[in-house]
Amino acid sequence: LLHKTDWEGGRNKTFLSMINNVLTTDGFYFCTDYDLTHTLQRLANTSPDFQEMSLLERADQRFVWNGNLLRELAAQPEVTHFALPVVHGFIVMKPCRINGKIFEWILISRRSCFRAGVRYYVRGIDSEGHAANFVETEQIVLYEGAKASFVQTRGSMPFYWSQRPNLKYKPKPIISKTTSISTLSSSSMEKKPLEQAFAKMVSGMNNGMLSYIAFDFHKECSHMRWDRLQILVDSVSEIQDEYG
Repeated sequence: LLHKTDWEGGRNKTFLSMINNVLTTDGFYFCTDYDLTHTLQRLANTSPDFQEMSLLERADQRFVWNGNLLRELAAQPEVTHFALPVVHGFIVMKPCRINGKIFEWILISRRSCFRAGVRYYVRGIDSEGHAANFVETEQIVLYEGAKASFVQTRGSMPFYWSQRPNLKYKPKPIISKTTSISTLSSSSMEKKPLEQAFAKMVSGMNNGMLSYIAFDFHKECSHMRWDRLQILVDSVSEIQDEYG
């Protein structure tokens, strides 16, 4: 970059270093002919008009990490087809064989660009309801023209709370803004209030479509007692049967 003074040259080097740091960060993906921001399940239930839209126009904004950079292009419909959303996460595609049958296995993890941050420093939700470090993970199986999609999501407990690091190994979570809450399943002294708050929220919703099963993994399976995972398996067996 051109610069007139040593001070401007130093600034330009700093900016170039920041750009290079972003461009060399692992985990960014884009695709020219497939919508990486949506699950196969969501795409299967879209209209023909949706399918005709550009990848940028129809993208799920939760997973568009270059949204600010594309803002001006998004305002010009005639060029949106040249703008590609960039997602952050992990993608792998592998051919697999089971019982002599060959199929394509795809794993896509999409990390939300809203309220992303470092563990402990970013917890709970923001004023828009975005949970910290939300990730949507999709497994896709392609076999002889058939498609199957299984989706899982994870994120910080969706209510207002914080857990700023201090000299303690496990800082105590602080719950604030008493609204709809859910919690980590743990009976430890630090996280028990969270679990109780989550149970209270689920009970208060009185929604027959929701089920909550608390399982304290660290307590039940401590000292390498992995066989006690059967307790959890047994408790969800009926729910699994309903999935088929």
